[in-house]
Amino acid sequence: MRKIRNIIALLLVLCLVLPVAALAADGGFTGTLTIVHTNDVHSYVDVEPYVKGYVDALRAEGKNVVLVSGGDAFKGTAFASMSDGLDVATVMNMTGYEVFTLGNHEQMLGIEKFKKIAEKVEFPVLAANASDEWREAIPEIRDYVIKEFGGTKIAFIGITTPMFGDPDGIAKIITSAERAKAAAEAEGATVFIGVTHLGVKETNEEMRSTYLAKRCPWLTAIIDAHCHTAHENGLMQDGVLIAETGEYGNNIGVVELTFESGRVTGKTARLIPIKRHEAESGIEPDEEVAAFIAEVKVKSEAYLKEVVARTPVYLDGVRGFSRTRETNLGNVVTDAMRKAGNTDIAMVMGPFLRIDLPEGDITREQLQMALYENVDLVVFRLTGQEIYDTMARGLSMYPNENTWFTHISGVFVEFNPQLGNSIVSIRLPDGKPLDMNAEYTCTIREDNIGTFFPGRAYTMGYGTICEVVADYLNSGVTISREVAGRMKPVDTVFADIAGHWAEDAICAALRRRSITGFADGTFRPDDAITLGAFKGLLKAAFALTDDDVAAIFPEDGSNEPIARKDAAFYIKKVIDLTGIALAQSDAEPFADLEGVSEEAAAAISALQSAGVVNGVGGGLFAPNADATRGAMALLVERVLASMAAEDAAA
Repeated sequence: MRKIRNIIALLLVLCLVLPVAALAADGGFTGTLTIVHTNDVHSYVDVEPYVKGYVDALRAEGKNVVLVSGGDAFKGTAFASMSDGLDVATVMNMTGYEVFTLGNHEQMLGIEKFKKIAEKVEFPVLAANASDEWREAIPEIRDYVIKEFGGTKIAFIGITTPMFGDPDGIAKIITSAERAKAAAEAEGATVFIGVTHLGVKETNEEMRSTYLAKRCPWLTAIIDAHCHTAHENGLMQDGVLIAETGEYGNNIGVVELTFESGRVTGKTARLIPIKRHEAESGIEPDEEVAAFIAEVKVKSEAYLKEVVARTPVYLDGVRGFSRTRETNLGNVVTDAMRKAGNTDIAMVMGPFLRIDLPEGDITREQLQMALYENVDLVVFRLTGQEIYDTMARGLSMYPNENTWFTHISGVFVEFNPQLGNSIVSIRLPDGKPLDMNAEYTCTIREDNIGTFFPGRAYTMGYGTICEVVADYLNSGVTISREVAGRMKPVDTVFADIAGHWAEDAICAALRRRSITGFADGTFRPDDAITLGAFKGLLKAAFALTDDDVAAIFPEDGSNEPIARKDAAFYIKKVIDLTGIALAQSDAEPFADLEGVSEEAAAAISALQSAGVVNGVGGGLFAPNADATRGAMALLVERVLASMAAEDAAA
């Protein structure tokens, strides 16, 4: 009897001191898994002692815990820039992170700098959709990592923001996740957690974590990042729990998954506010992590607190401004860069202006935080068309936040928010229109050129951005509280479409952002449309994927005009691919289709029967004539109208 009592007592002790997983039945893990997570800390490391303290407290209670970062950890403050992120790596090692997904700001560090970080960290770096270039250079990058609890294997699959310059980047989000799942299943994983740097706010739905959840409902949960959104109790999408903590270490995220015999039976998410709520959190911060952070800060304090410049006015640089509109800080920074490089233009992307600079003295630390990191400036050449495309991409989400929003010096842009933010004109300081075919010199941050203009040759030796901006502010130049009017919303339209027979269709295409005008303020509706522009028109109008476009169109000839017969052939292929049902009616065949290929003639006849094309008059189609920009906009609108009519009838 005493022996039985001793055995029972021993079992009770084991229940108290061992995690639940240790006592799980052979059927799989029964108990709770706690995922503690952060995202977009951007080297605001003061949260990490609290993360470490919280995780240690949970484990002391016998809880099963995995500590996860959603990425964007190694850039953003002077703490990071003093060591190129290596001090942040030390902090994260000390904190005990077990899973980390590459963020877009890790991508912006570039391969050379991030490779050193990847070699230093003591946790796996995940990015199943990383490019071959990054994988070959940084072998530490993995698709997933498996954690096992009570015999149940749980795979954490990493998905980063589509890599800059990768034409298949968006499609890889889903295909890479599916590939990683299959590989993890082969190792025995039965539960799958996404650790993603996607967010829920991207204009393109396919780049959001919610889209991943829709396409991959086999995911139990997604630990998300990128959009700096704080989901107080998580977000459910198709049964997948999405959790994100906000930004800058303001909160610690906690996801709890309940298991019964290896199956997930419950899932919850919550946030623990930390910044300005340290005492209320009830968490005892880890002393060793806090001491290391303090030591690094003390070493650099005198250097960072030195006053390096002064501003006579308040300079706006906060995220809500710098990613949505022209700001006076953006004007000052790009003017300083342009002067330093002695170039035609200078540009900086919105995410690289981070905080406001109040009127008065500016310390080195403030300047580095405002400009994100003190990097070298470089000079390169780009065409007027590339300038136009860069500005158009930056304005595409106006007035909403956009990672691609571009601050610029050396040109003045007018755009119409009522026409899909279409650029109406881009002019140089002398009033002349930007020449789309000419080359211009441009000063840019070194980390911006690798991100936004990959593979481009450039020259160095123009100073660092903080030095250049400080010198500019100290030079006695006039600094204005008002913006210079370099990105001006207007209600005007292209002068040459007013009264044109395709005006309504052109405006609809502009609103859809499926076609653009020219920098001189014209649309040129009667000019020939190039194959490249026609591809873009159809891709946007019919939501075609890159694979769809590749299957329909030839690879070459994007800058060449397209004949009317070929335009009809391609749009019929789009109609067939998308399953659009065209109406049919009797129509007298065009009289000039002799010599046209059988496929093209059939396409023209089908479009004619549907009332989509009417020809050029006199019973003729003019198959070999160039298709014009206005005519193709009208053609697309007629097909879309046919689709709408079909949907209404259904």
